[in-house]
Amino acid sequence: MTGSPRLSAPVFIVAALASVAVLSACIEEPLALDADQAPGASAETRDVTLLASELPGWRDTTYTGFVLPSQSTFRLVANTADLSARILAAFDVPDTVRTFADTLPAQSYDSVRIRMAIDTVDSRFTTFPVTVRMVSLTRGFEQDSATWSQARAGEPWTTPGGDLGVQLASSEMTAVADSVVFTLDVDEDSLFKAWRADDGEPGFAILVEGPETHLNVRSITFRYEALLEGREVPVNLTNAPTSGTFIHDPPQPPTGLALRIGGLPASRFYLELDIPDDLQGIPLLNAVINHAEIVFEPLDPPDAPFPLEDVLVSRQVKLLADPFIYYEKTPIGTAPLTTVPLGADTLAAGRPARYDVTLLVLNAVRTGESKLRIGIRGDPDGQTFGFWEFGSVESAADVQPKLRIVFTPPPDFEVPG
Repeated sequence: MTGSPRLSAPVFIVAALASVAVLSACIEEPLALDADQAPGASAETRDVTLLASELPGWRDTTYTGFVLPSQSTFRLVANTADLSARILAAFDVPDTVRTFADTLPAQSYDSVRIRMAIDTVDSRFTTFPVTVRMVSLTRGFEQDSATWSQARAGEPWTTPGGDLGVQLASSEMTAVADSVVFTLDVDEDSLFKAWRADDGEPGFAILVEGPETHLNVRSITFRYEALLEGREVPVNLTNAPTSGTFIHDPPQPPTGLALRIGGLPASRFYLELDIPDDLQGIPLLNAVINHAEIVFEPLDPPDAPFPLEDVLVSRQVKLLADPFIYYEKTPIGTAPLTTVPLGADTLAAGRPARYDVTLLVLNAVRTGESKLRIGIRGDPDGQTFGFWEFGSVESAADVQPKLRIVFTPPPDFEVPG
């Protein structure tokens, strides 16, 4: 038999070992390098903070009017040294009432009771008794434009605070209560028929008499009896005012150069900036963005009665257009970030408000779309009567907004010699 000669096992093993030895002599094992010579060892994590005035393209501003007092979830009735506030409302009495069987006209009204639910957590009392009064208005109002000085745009009250007529009802509070309930002091049938004829006009005001009293009202309901045509037993009904707001004195001061959040009408602040191409001379392209945040420095508390009294929950949103072109109408999107509580005590102590923008900065670095636009708003808007302000790009350096980025530059993979 003929063919290739076969190596014996010992000879094969020796040949294999020789091949490994030759290959080992041709390459250098990385694990054998010193630690300071390993690829990427020189990439140090950097923590850089820049003032707004140092950032390219930074602009900021405050817009207001996102929630008016008429649209808020609460109403204020106050009589304090710093604040006078009243509720204005109108009640449109129905001509007919729907029953289980049919719909019938109302012949007469009786036994009217008004209930105001009070948020005792946000309300304040110094002494008792406290008298809550319901007074008719002699002039109607426009709920979205009424103020302490005018009933509607361009039409001032004869007397600031509302043109008050006769007292409709009153109730005396002798202790903290969850609600105030009172019955009308006038002929209910005549009053309701007058309101029915004029679609609830001109309405009424609710005010409080008592030293340093501040009521936060969550709701007002009317409970009354209507005698329907052809019936002998009255029907019990419950309704809410069809329009309402509250007016207050002093008015909220206008915004200036500071960045404001909160209050009524609700204020938000918007900003835009360009993410820099490099920090401290190191390109951000391909860098690892470990953390990024925008830091806002609180200013001094606003003058009374406007400082925050409770925690204001705020949220960062992504702006979908240029806020300096579309103003308060700038469309907004969501941002994958949590809410940030702003406490009155911490703000007064100067603790900064920090908003995480890591994902937004990371996306800007990856896509090359360096323009970053965000807004800071209440969540929801109009949750407080008070507001707070922060430094803007026009402020002194110690209270300007800041952008902080913690990043690791791309590693240097130079092959050791």
